[in-house]
Amino acid sequence: MTSPSQPLSHPKFRPDIDGLRAIAVIAVVAFHAFPEWVKGGFIGVDIFFVISGYLITTIILENLEKGTFSFKEFYARRIKRIFPALICVLVACFVFGWLALLGDELIQLSKHIAAGAGFMSNLLLLREAGYFDNSADTKPLLHLWSLDIEEQFYIFWPLLLWFSWKRKLNIFIIIVLFASISFFFNIKGIEQYPTTTFYSPHTRFWELLSGSLLAWLSVYKNENFSKFTQRLDKFFNFIFYSSKRQSDGKTLYNIFSFAGFMFLAYGFTHINSDMPFPGNWELIPVAGAMLIIFARAQAWSNRILLSNKVAIWFGLICLPLYLWHWPILSFIKIVRSGPPSLDARIIAIPLSVLLTWLTVKVIEKPFRFGMYKNKVTLAILCGLIIATGVSALFVSKAALAQSHGYDKSTIKRRDFEHAFGASETWFRGKGDWLFLGNAHGKLVEKLQLAVVPTGSDIAAIKESFSSIATVSAQYNIKTVLLVGPDKSSIYPEYLPDELVPSKKRYISFFLDELKTIPNLTIYDPTNDLLNAKKSAGLVYWMTESHWNNKGAFLAYSGFSKLFNLPTPGVNFQYKSTYAGDLIGLSNLKNFPLHKEDNWEVIWKNKPQLNKYKIPNEHESAFGTAEIIYNQKPLSDKYIWVVGDSFAGSLKQYFNATFKEIYYVGHWSEKLKDLPANLAKADRKPDMIVIVKVERSF
Repeated sequence: MTSPSQPLSHPKFRPDIDGLRAIAVIAVVAFHAFPEWVKGGFIGVDIFFVISGYLITTIILENLEKGTFSFKEFYARRIKRIFPALICVLVACFVFGWLALLGDELIQLSKHIAAGAGFMSNLLLLREAGYFDNSADTKPLLHLWSLDIEEQFYIFWPLLLWFSWKRKLNIFIIIVLFASISFFFNIKGIEQYPTTTFYSPHTRFWELLSGSLLAWLSVYKNENFSKFTQRLDKFFNFIFYSSKRQSDGKTLYNIFSFAGFMFLAYGFTHINSDMPFPGNWELIPVAGAMLIIFARAQAWSNRILLSNKVAIWFGLICLPLYLWHWPILSFIKIVRSGPPSLDARIIAIPLSVLLTWLTVKVIEKPFRFGMYKNKVTLAILCGLIIATGVSALFVSKAALAQSHGYDKSTIKRRDFEHAFGASETWFRGKGDWLFLGNAHGKLVEKLQLAVVPTGSDIAAIKESFSSIATVSAQYNIKTVLLVGPDKSSIYPEYLPDELVPSKKRYISFFLDELKTIPNLTIYDPTNDLLNAKKSAGLVYWMTESHWNNKGAFLAYSGFSKLFNLPTPGVNFQYKSTYAGDLIGLSNLKNFPLHKEDNWEVIWKNKPQLNKYKIPNEHESAFGTAEIIYNQKPLSDKYIWVVGDSFAGSLKQYFNATFKEIYYVGHWSEKLKDLPANLAKADRKPDMIVIVKVERSF
């Protein structure tokens, strides 16, 4: 390692880069506050990645060439840059969370604080992704994923760059090679593993390495590349000017900068969260940022638009502003138990800026530029971040159900009248019955009919099913909606005494309208299950949110009877006890389990199946997109199934009945495009079955 006598030098100040930072942070803040207005604002994070890659690589390469590079000083500067604002935000989130959150929410926040202090938020979010994962809007530290990917890059890249330079390896090839590998994983994973691709460092590093490529070109000024850009500039001068002009690069830089702005403008207005992102779409913000950085201050837009005092100011405070804005918006949503009002969001923005200014003035600048000697500053910051992380980790292991229940909360939230126990995500009923809480689609409010659907809600669902039924009718395809009843609809007698369901069901508002759609058959097995449970035994798991194998079979039998379809011959016997999804959701330890709710299917004639997995389709709560072939079917029909987790136990009965079943995917992802996909399918199904859980209406 180099042992320099001179301090680590920084590249020449570029006000246009601070201006580009301003665009990036303002875009992200605007997207989070007003997603309906700035649909593609989240690409500001990708702009940050390119800027960070450019700056860090420039610093390292220039200091390696000067012989002044030091790992110790490099990481010391990173600590003084990142830690002050990060510690402040983490502590503030913990304090507010202690006053406003319920036990399980505070436990999750504490895990996120610990992960944020250890720069592993992206990895924790990746682990949390799943069927019962709470909304991203209710995770106050969700945004730390991008900061932590940068920090993970700062661990990996300086070491590799120093090693390559020391061994006299071709750094250009190293950058291109690793960027290409990362981009390959990004493209390869986006369809099948979108969440993993979004949060994983190895699928994001290529963005930072794109900035590194610019840094290499800037530091080493490759002769062949310089000649190429000079010819390009000469060509554009010839195109745009009538008289001969000197090839000084200004025309080319102006074109690059303008093109970069066009890329970013397109990304902000056309990219949205429904698209498979990152993937190929990520090229747009990365290319835009690269072009603008490459253009430097010689470009008019860089010099005038990006280098003005306001843009520079926002660029200089971009980190604390990024850190503050999301927790404020997230806590507003949590306290209001719904999306923040427009007024609240408008107030949140200047509040974020004010807290940012105070953080910079009172905390960040004293730690970065004075107050203590360097070693003392580093010791304090490292000690604080470790103490914050360890304390949060300790709290995350604590039992907070009693100390942080609804009645103990200092800040009263809007939805507390629909709360039971110490959690919004689950509650315990009578005996050993567990139920989903109000956090899941306002389930408790719907059960009590404390809310009713709006006309637009009903119209949107009706339009979706109407379009499917209309296209199906053209090809003589039967369309079926099979409802998966909520457990609380089948076992209301096990709900807490204070939770009294409404006689009119929330879902009935939708079903009444859907019944008017031609070529759409609706089967709601609620009444059949209510009647059958008296003699059939338990048809739902006590600790699970879904019906068990017997409940699914009873529902399937009702569906088959409706269409005069054969039903597979089965018997049932008790299996060992089963810990359902609500055990994992509640984190209950040593909770009583009962084998009476867990039925094993005994087949009279076990079906012989062949499976074909659909490539480039990711797994969801519905399961895997696949085609099943039955060698000895009870029916020769070919069906499509679109559904959710309630289709899980039904699949075995579909498989045993039909000759061929195409499991399309989750309705939340596939329903919108189903009419178009059906119309262009070479082979049409005989029937489409849509399985949709009651609480999703």
